[in-house]
Amino acid sequence: MRARTRWGTTHYYYDTGGKPRKEIPLGDDYVLAVRKWSDLHAAPVVAKPTVGWAIAKYLGSPQYEEVGRGTQADYKFALDKLALAFGQAPLDEVKPSHITLYIDKRSAQSKHRALREKAVLSMLFSWAMARDFCTSNPVAAIKTKRLPGRKNVYIEDKMLEDVYGHASPDLKDAIDLAYLTGQRVSDVLKLSENDIVDGVLVFGQDKTGRPMRIPVTGDLAALVQRTAARKRQVYSLCKNLLVDELGKAMTKPKLRIRFEAARAKAGIPASAFQFRDLRRKAASDLRDQGGIEQAQVLLGHANVAMTEHYAGGKAREVSQLPKRSANGGDPTGFVRKTA
Repeated sequence: MRARTRWGTTHYYYDTGGKPRKEIPLGDDYVLAVRKWSDLHAAPVVAKPTVGWAIAKYLGSPQYEEVGRGTQADYKFALDKLALAFGQAPLDEVKPSHITLYIDKRSAQSKHRALREKAVLSMLFSWAMARDFCTSNPVAAIKTKRLPGRKNVYIEDKMLEDVYGHASPDLKDAIDLAYLTGQRVSDVLKLSENDIVDGVLVFGQDKTGRPMRIPVTGDLAALVQRTAARKRQVYSLCKNLLVDELGKAMTKPKLRIRFEAARAKAGIPASAFQFRDLRRKAASDLRDQGGIEQAQVLLGHANVAMTEHYAGGKAREVSQLPKRSANGGDPTGFVRKTA
């Protein structure tokens, strides 16, 4: 196998020998070039694809580009952590015991992140198996208990008011926009003045690609005017609806820092209130105020059942209690026969 560098890129070739010399191109990826060379030369594979190599290949793949921006950020965060632990390990030499040790160590910092990174690693191995980079997925052998979800979490008005009372002006804007639009965090952060067309907020959801049209009226219109006034005060040219105190676009790390500070001042534990819970609260409140169909449209769900499941954090108020039968107090309504 020969390597030739041209214009800063190294390409590999298989030299078949003989005269005149004939070379077969093997590409510019060393690991894949060695695999092709071994097939042509009928020799054992010398270079073994590592986890770090697979991560780099996946991040440059169309499959990574196809997922939403929020999912990309989540994958990238997890893969960076996994690369530190498994980057140099050959894919086929990673054992379930290695991954179990990683999960145990990571759980000491965050159980949620440990399980999330386990899921991303499993996705990576499945992706690599489909391309013949490895022969098995060692994550599949590990069974872990899922953490309880947040489908039964409902943020009461008092809790929201406590956090809101300790929030900075830019965080108050973020809370109001998340609640009034009922959108995911990634969508809330990307909303722009340019998305407002003829008094309607028009955008596509990052996760699903579903087109959304939300009228900018009432409280939402007042919020847009408020954010515009704040930007004028600091001479900001940023088009994002959400900006920080300097007029720069609000980001997820900035939002997290501000929200966690306000939540701590309000004396509320992290497990009781997360920023993403505002979407669920919006769904539950609108379900009770305008009906489940209105909540479905606002959240952009494909069907009512999904919205009902999502809005389940707040129980419906019982409108009627059962009445016992007047037949001798028999709740079944049947008259008992006497001897």
